[in-house]
Amino acid sequence: MFRIGEFASIGRVTVRLLRHYDAIGLLTPAHVDPVSGYRSYELHQVPTLARILQLRDFGMKLDVIAKIIHGELDGEQERALVLRCRDELAQQLADNARRVDRLDAYLRATEGATMKPDIDAALKAIPAQRVAYLVDHAAGWGGANIGPVIGPLFGKLADLLDAADIGDFGPAIAIYEAEDAGDETAVSVTAAFVADESVEAGPNFAVTMLPEITTAAVTTHHGAPDTIDQSWHSLMDWTRAEGYELSGVCREVYLSPDDVPMEDWVTELQQPVRKLI
Repeated sequence: MFRIGEFASIGRVTVRLLRHYDAIGLLTPAHVDPVSGYRSYELHQVPTLARILQLRDFGMKLDVIAKIIHGELDGEQERALVLRCRDELAQQLADNARRVDRLDAYLRATEGATMKPDIDAALKAIPAQRVAYLVDHAAGWGGANIGPVIGPLFGKLADLLDAADIGDFGPAIAIYEAEDAGDETAVSVTAAFVADESVEAGPNFAVTMLPEITTAAVTTHHGAPDTIDQSWHSLMDWTRAEGYELSGVCREVYLSPDDVPMEDWVTELQQPVRKLI
């Protein structure tokens, strides 16, 4: 038997972490003294701790790791989860590689070089569009804040349109705007579907005309929405290189059907711009 401090030293973790794993039922001590409450661990628990730490390092959540450690998942299910972690890590590597490319381009620009970003973009006019829409609020920017809001909001709007016997609508358009009310950290989230002239506002959704964008810098983002900022920053760099500046809030137009996995989504970014004087 090892006292908790000894076991923590062998496993190269803190005592506090072991107490946390015990509290959530992930790795419980082999013995707890009923009088003193001291925790003791067996040597055979070291490989279990090592496995937990390895899976955690892969980015797996503790509740999922617990199912693996406690034998609630078979080998194929565990393999599928590890492969998913691998895909997420590979995506992070690709995203970071793009960041490095942009950073290098930025450094070259500070040294006087004129570099055009490696992005497929164009200047277009976006016509006015009639849309049905809902508005909600996210706690802030970033996928962790906006993702849990925009997805359900589109689902709710689609259900409302279906209930109103409006069967032909789309594509989906999202607009995000910083709020200056309250503590000024929230983001207004608009979920909209393009709708024809016959669609009128319902009791639980609104209808409006999105104004024409005379000149928009437009590019296509491939992949999950949580990586879209990389494409937007590249588009912003392209806009400056073309002699334009941003002049309004970007629209995200989702072009993929509902049944397509997020990693395969196609999203058009429509950024209002104007010519630099």
